[in-house]
Amino acid sequence: MRIVFIIILALYFTPLKSQNNAGKFGLEITKLKVGINAGPYRGRTPQTNGPFNQGIAGFGQIYFPFQWSVDYQKNYNDSLSVKNEYNNRLFLIRPSAILHVVDNESLAFGLGLQFSFLITKQFYLEYQLSGVYLEATKEGLPDLNDGFNLHHFVSVSKPISRHFSLSLGLIHLSSAGLGNGINSNQDVVSAGVKWNL
Repeated sequence: MRIVFIIILALYFTPLKSQNNAGKFGLEITKLKVGINAGPYRGRTPQTNGPFNQGIAGFGQIYFPFQWSVDYQKNYNDSLSVKNEYNNRLFLIRPSAILHVVDNESLAFGLGLQFSFLITKQFYLEYQLSGVYLEATKEGLPDLNDGFNLHHFVSVSKPISRHFSLSLGLIHLSSAGLGNGINSNQDVVSAGVKWNL
């Protein structure tokens, strides 16, 4: 009986101690953010698979003015004082609209979600998955064809001030079996800047 009483006391007081590290998941209203990423690209067909020297491509993002975030509950008191675009949150989910442009005048546009993970102080690992519609020109062949595609973007980002962040990343555009079955495939090594209004 004594052991049961000790276990009940331990279970009762343990949550009080753990509340210091309690997390919170919440929807935050934010300022508008705009990002631009660009760099050299390569195709992925047998004719073009090689170095990143086939031209320049990139994409612009307009982040919607809200985000889902995860952080320690005590840190949500700082929502009114914006330190940078991440506000030092541990994890963020941010929706955005994107426009991907290639120097051969092919372009893709669509919507996506970006996941941002704090990996160390002020450095974030980010992954963005977007569904886009690609309008390809004849010069984009054989790598780019009209149709629906998935737009992947993996990057490491660091805020440098309250209003600006820099990033290095890799963009991968592929059909992933969507649409009419004609494949598109492109990789871009990119450098980028984001402006937090």
